[in-house]
Amino acid sequence: PLAHDDVLDRDVALKVMSGRYAGDDEFVERFRREAQSAAALSHPNIVSIFDRGEADDGTYYIAMEYLPGGTLKDRILKRGALPPRTAAAVACQIAEALRAAHERDVIHRDIKPHNILITGSGDVKVTDFGIARAASSSTMTRTGHILGTAHYISPEQAMGEPVGPASDLYSLGVVLYEMLTGEMPFDADTPLGIAMKHVNGHLVPPQVLNPEVPDGINAITMRLLQKDPAARYATDDELIDDLERVLSGLDPSGATTEMATSVLPAATTRLAPAPPPPPQGVRPAKRKRRAAPVFLALLVLALLGLLAWAGYALFGNQQQQEPEAAMISVPSLVNMDVDAAEDEFGDDFKIETTAEVEGERPEGTIVTQNPEDGEAREGSTISVRVVGTQVADVPDVLGENRNAAENVLRDAGFDVSVDEQESSFENEGRVIAQDPDGGGSVERGSEVSMVVGTGPDTVRVPNVTGVTVEQAGEILEENGLVLGEQVDDYSETVPEDSVISQDPGENESVEPGEAVDVTVSLGVEQVEVPEVYGVSVETAQARLSSVGINSEPIEVAGDEPAGTALSTEPGVGALVEPGSTLPLYFSAGPPEPTVASPEPTTEPEASAPAEEPESESNAPQNVPPNVQPNAQPNVQPNVQENARENENAPNNSGRGNGSGQGNRDSGGGGDDNGGGGGND
Repeated sequence: PLAHDDVLDRDVALKVMSGRYAGDDEFVERFRREAQSAAALSHPNIVSIFDRGEADDGTYYIAMEYLPGGTLKDRILKRGALPPRTAAAVACQIAEALRAAHERDVIHRDIKPHNILITGSGDVKVTDFGIARAASSSTMTRTGHILGTAHYISPEQAMGEPVGPASDLYSLGVVLYEMLTGEMPFDADTPLGIAMKHVNGHLVPPQVLNPEVPDGINAITMRLLQKDPAARYATDDELIDDLERVLSGLDPSGATTEMATSVLPAATTRLAPAPPPPPQGVRPAKRKRRAAPVFLALLVLALLGLLAWAGYALFGNQQQQEPEAAMISVPSLVNMDVDAAEDEFGDDFKIETTAEVEGERPEGTIVTQNPEDGEAREGSTISVRVVGTQVADVPDVLGENRNAAENVLRDAGFDVSVDEQESSFENEGRVIAQDPDGGGSVERGSEVSMVVGTGPDTVRVPNVTGVTVEQAGEILEENGLVLGEQVDDYSETVPEDSVISQDPGENESVEPGEAVDVTVSLGVEQVEVPEVYGVSVETAQARLSSVGINSEPIEVAGDEPAGTALSTEPGVGALVEPGSTLPLYFSAGPPEPTVASPEPTTEPEASAPAEEPESESNAPQNVPPNVQPNAQPNVQPNVQENARENENAPNNSGRGNGSGQGNRDSGGGGDDNGGGGGND
């Protein structure tokens, strides 16, 4: 797990002992002793051990250097086999780490790509020194199980025998095989089955699975995977020298291509102790049946040896007869620019860049070379490492949780800085900005800045005027506020059920959860038309004006006194908008009364046609639908007093509630409801 050192302010990786071993005092003591030995190892290709200790609950742990670049196993699983030269360079760095450990008599015993960590510069570091030794100190005979990872253990580990540096080199061979092919050299359904294949299984050369593997790297891999420890490299130096030679374009000196097809049956004698001698008189059939295969195997070895000798005799002598290049001094290229080195020494040597590493010196500066000094043949290769820019894609972490975003960026090889900024509720604890932006390519190990939202300390009130009440509530809720008191009011500009105003106003800073009060529109205000019947035109206009209604007086015929208001259109009680102009009908006054002529004493001459009554022919023509000429409108209760006054007015004594013409001979008008001027 990942932990943080508060004293030195740095991240560290913790390796915790499994609880099943915590009760074994001998195991715990070995764990402590080996952790202390591992802490003494100091090498660029070994993960540094900072501390060891015991937690309060009795758990034992080791604190070590934290590397965010992932493991070699992750790299193989994601991208498959590595290019052969890259695989050889990685194997060389692992071998250098093993050399440093073996010089201190520390055997790793669990070399596997899971324990190879990748740095930000692309180099590798070996981890779990000492822990693996403590975990594997108990033998198979004691525990009944194979300790370690079955795919990577050496044959001697599988047999439960004591192991030495050669066991680590075998495991390194398995790792190299996997880097070259993307596959394991041996596999089976069970760990025990895999272990037994390490002991006696047939090995397919990596070059068969991947034809791009050069002969030299193929030969080194096959020698590392020899089942007999004595057939492997005798020392780490010998292996490193061969790896550096193939990286320089030379053939390895400690491994031959014949190893790819050789059979070493010696290791098979380690499968089990020799069987007891058979009883007297019993024929040892099993031993006899095995004689033929053994003989055939020896015969094959002899033939292969003969073919190898013949090939050397035919071609080796020819090569020796060819003139060899002269030996010249190897120049010192360290601290030179690689282009300048090629210009100056390119005629004598082939200068090949094998890796780019991080450094404070200018880009392209040579930091190491192989060979370093002495003499080499003219035209041979000098392998160099130069300072370069390690470029990586920046992950896009916008919207991610803070801890998850930090882990993603650190795993990608970047340093991370975090700033906090007030944000909305939904962005609290999440990345709201990053620099550089995700998707871009920048130098690995550079810093990526993140801005993480803290949520709002105060909330700015949004504008909710002009929207409906329902919409205002949704907007306020999205901003961490609530809808408060609602007050209704009329508005000539804001539609009905929409917000006219708000309190607090837009952009005011308030605490989250505060209520915002709103005034809601009832639409345009309407007023009720007042009663105007029976009053003067001036009084009627004043009444209408008092409620915001304009009026246009229109004279019509009526029995009421001249200038008396009769009605409006629409009439009393109707609702209209303020400022509306209504017609105001008023009476022109009652018509003049008709006077009867005296009877003639003599017979009149032929009479002229009867004329229409003057009252009808002289009636005003502009009469509203609800007012008839010479008719009195119905009197409303609040104007009865004015109506009674009009009854006593001249020329009104013979009128009832309606008007009409009576019989000409009767001499007066009337109806059923009132008396006329003559007899009915």
